[in-house]
Amino acid sequence: MRVFIAAIIPEEIKIEIDRYLKEIKPNWEGVKWEKYNKLHVTLKFLGGVEESSVEKIKSILEELVLPYSPFEMTILEFGGFPNLKNPRVLFIGLSENLKLLKLQGEIEERLEVLGFKKENRRFVPHVTVGRIKGRSKSRGIFPVPNNTHFFISQIAVMKSELYPEGSKHTPLSVFRLVK
Repeated sequence: MRVFIAAIIPEEIKIEIDRYLKEIKPNWEGVKWEKYNKLHVTLKFLGGVEESSVEKIKSILEELVLPYSPFEMTILEFGGFPNLKNPRVLFIGLSENLKLLKLQGEIEERLEVLGFKKENRRFVPHVTVGRIKGRSKSRGIFPVPNNTHFFISQIAVMKSELYPEGSKHTPLSVFRLVK
């Protein structure tokens, strides 16, 4: 099964991001927009994972999150990877939180022991909102999203199933940050 580890963003923030996307969508062509209910921050994409490994992943994550309290984040920008001139991914950029960066690094380290390759790119906290496979066109200037502050208080091991109409995400385990 396809698995990833995500920081769950609060419902009210998903609503705010969705409202912002409705404002900018008419200015884009060729984008497959993410559905509101799938918005999250990916901490580690694991890809295809044997079911026997999923329990080990859950156990590692449960132990890793114990010392962490909720992460304060801020919505900063609308952006694209590799850039907004020729994007493959559109995102809502978030502030860097040193505790979140530390947790993400620990996830990389601990899962490497299970055979999951460490990501070479620097972790950039963001919420993926759209994907572009071919060519895309954009018009106009995009407003900066509201500088909204919020807390991430849940980390999850998620299953991702692929369908012709898009992927479906299902939480396998959710861990609360409580300190």
